[in-house]
Amino acid sequence: MRPLLGRIVLNPVAAPAPGGPAVVAEGLQRGMLEAIGGFTRPDGRLDYAGLRASPEWAEAAARAGGLRSLRLGDLHGRPAQIAFWINVYNAMVFHGIVALGVRRTVREVRAFFTRVAYRIGGFTLTADDVEHGILRGNARHGFLRRRRFGDRDPRLALVVHPVDPRIHFAITCGAQSCPPVGVYRAAALDQQLDLAARNFLNQEVAVDARGCVICSRILEWYAADFEGVGGIGAVLLRYLDAGPVRDAVGARARACDAFRPYDWSLQHEPAE
Repeated sequence: MRPLLGRIVLNPVAAPAPGGPAVVAEGLQRGMLEAIGGFTRPDGRLDYAGLRASPEWAEAAARAGGLRSLRLGDLHGRPAQIAFWINVYNAMVFHGIVALGVRRTVREVRAFFTRVAYRIGGFTLTADDVEHGILRGNARHGFLRRRRFGDRDPRLALVVHPVDPRIHFAITCGAQSCPPVGVYRAAALDQQLDLAARNFLNQEVAVDARGCVICSRILEWYAADFEGVGGIGAVLLRYLDAGPVRDAVGARARACDAFRPYDWSLQHEPAE
């Protein structure tokens, strides 16, 4: 039964963590993706019931226990930090969806992103803590525009500054409108983030019959994160392929005329 309130720690049992933070996070996310692949049917739908009952899922979920004993001080350098937290975030979201028996949308679980959590190196971190507190540089978020970590919060030591806005093309909230995800590595991070941005934007930005540029809602929600790299328009011109959509973006002062509705149904459509 789901708890009605409070954090839901998805890795309550510790496990050995050989190889340090990068190896553990990459192994965790790889295990999640392999489990998804093993239970995805030919029509592209995911057999959640079969997955949840499988030894492959048990093994993948158990890898999260290795996060508990990590020394986060061993994450050296910005690429290592970003890659680690992207992998952790994506694994946590999917772990929460499966563990809580979500059937259609994460909105079935009240405050999903402020409740599902991992215990990581002595800290308990929710999905929102990782996304908005760490990866987004402790940016303001939500209706109350609060920061995730206060001035005396020891988790401030984990924050990545400044934000790399390409993270928004690499992390998933488990919804259809989210980007696809992979396993991120520090050594290839810049190339992987560029590829993620290019793939997502070329799929999600379009020109409608009226000549209006229609963009993903992600660009509207996190517009402030793109200001440090020249704004949304500069990002679109950098990553969009040559053609009518890129030409339309370049011909106007405002990059996007409208933002399409966000589809919160599960990214991996259920087979049952």
